[in-house]
Amino acid sequence: MDQTAWHQSKKTFHDINSYEKVKRLLDFEQGKKLKILDVGCGPGILSNYLRNLGHTVVGLDIHPDLPANDPNFINCDINLPWPIENSSFDLVITTDVPEHVYDPAHILREAKRVVNSDGKLIFGVPNHFDLRQRFRSLLGKGIIHWDHVRFGENAWNYAHIRFFSLPELYSVFQANGWNPKISQFNFMGCGIIPTRFTPAFFRLFLLKSWPNLFSGKFIFLLSKETNPTNNTCIHLAKTPKGL
Repeated sequence: MDQTAWHQSKKTFHDINSYEKVKRLLDFEQGKKLKILDVGCGPGILSNYLRNLGHTVVGLDIHPDLPANDPNFINCDINLPWPIENSSFDLVITTDVPEHVYDPAHILREAKRVVNSDGKLIFGVPNHFDLRQRFRSLLGKGIIHWDHVRFGENAWNYAHIRFFSLPELYSVFQANGWNPKISQFNFMGCGIIPTRFTPAFFRLFLLKSWPNLFSGKFIFLLSKETNPTNNTCIHLAKTPKGL
């Protein structure tokens, strides 16, 4: 099994909340039907959900649970050039995937190649530098994300190999020809500030003021437009577990 396949076998994040990660960025239920490439699709949960909404979806990944001989899925190493024609999709989605690959910019370059002139990219990664994780690091507890400790992850086989701050994400987007149209920041769940003890307006204040500290995940709708409209921000004071 190659490195990508091994990482895929360790995934825990392709769950029933996959749609929750992306639904606020595009109107998948009332808008036009799209041709979507789901990169790092895992067992295909999000792909199948979007397909049931009427979209044409192709899942791209190395994963042992992908159905064989199914035209809706392509079993391949996403670290290599994708076997996809230029300008053939309206949207690429990759959530909780770029932190698992050695060259996340490769995803940005290939996504730009395979979407059409008006195409978009939804790009989502966890924030490894939220307040709780910074305290864990300060106490010598290492880089493993606090939400992954319960899965028994160890430093020597941790599936996350790339870690992003918010300024670094904006920088790599710009360097590869993408610009944010919508940025979604989610208050860190189960964090050191329990949501049940803090009002929503206070969590939103923290999140809007310091997203790099208080957002548990960064999710973006990116456009190839050279001069896109202003970046809209979505701030979520509480999200379903797993988001």
